[in-house]
Amino acid sequence: MKRYSLPAITFCLIFFLTACSKKSGFELKGELNSLSSDMILAIYDDPKSKTDTIYPKDGKFTYSVPADTLSIFRLVNDSGKSIPVFANKGWQVTLKGNFDTFTIEGEGPNKELQEFRAQIANRTSQTEIQQAAEAFVKSHPQSLVSAYLINQYFVQIPHPDEAKIKSLTEPLSGNVKDCRILSVALKSLTDNSKQRNRNKEYVNYFSAKARSGKYISWNSSKDQYILINFWASWDKKSKAASDSLYATAKEFKNKELKVLNISLDYDKDQWEKSCKEDTEQWIEICDRRGWGNQIIEQMNIQEIPANILVNSSRKVLATDLYGDDLRNKIKELTKDKKK
Repeated sequence: MKRYSLPAITFCLIFFLTACSKKSGFELKGELNSLSSDMILAIYDDPKSKTDTIYPKDGKFTYSVPADTLSIFRLVNDSGKSIPVFANKGWQVTLKGNFDTFTIEGEGPNKELQEFRAQIANRTSQTEIQQAAEAFVKSHPQSLVSAYLINQYFVQIPHPDEAKIKSLTEPLSGNVKDCRILSVALKSLTDNSKQRNRNKEYVNYFSAKARSGKYISWNSSKDQYILINFWASWDKKSKAASDSLYATAKEFKNKELKVLNISLDYDKDQWEKSCKEDTEQWIEICDRRGWGNQIIEQMNIQEIPANILVNSSRKVLATDLYGDDLRNKIKELTKDKKK
């Protein structure tokens, strides 16, 4: 019987484990220029929502994660610009360029998405880009890129065409229809019956980031009420409603009313240009997930402007209050407290 030395066995074991790791995991090798921050977020949209942090060195990085099923995530920089990536078991993907102009090479949907991006590279009209996206979706009913394009070019826009979205979604294969990115997107469509039934009694606790990037506490003190206001810079009606709330809030003391403004914007620059100055009473927040914001989903909010008034226990006291209606409600609540 042939004998093997311990070092040889150890070497073979390490080689075997390394080979298995590469086959079972996903690896993204990136080389990005013009980065204005030392970190990039990897925000997962599918099959579940989570966030990782990547720290490039001189723009280069290797991002390796275990992969048991197909996942979709976005690389997001500090300006809110994003690059979509599809990950699966054993896939290796390379990324070069910057957040405005990039090339991604790899297996599965990554190749399909890169081909689509090359196709629309010289198109400046939103209508032309939507036409190209529609053509792709119709010719690729089994591709997860179709789900991404429907969400990107037909749902996350100021005035989605519900009939168009349904016509594009219907022919898709079951696994594409069931993916989280599409199911969440479809929830953002206006549904009057659901809107009438927006009657949740409590708002779950959620973490929020201020414009500085630091997480903040939105809990209210015992006698303070919080108005969670939903708006977006691209929606004139909600922007006007938000401006009116700013004036109303100043009529009350901070210990009585705090306004937490959650924007549905994706573009950080456009959001910040439309924000008011942060104070202890007025807080501006944007997670750049649009209609995928967790409170939007939980409270089944289907259109903006919208707001929710809660107490220190996060119990919902009223919804969609503006102007005199909001003033009277806060006066009523604070009067009762004083008694």
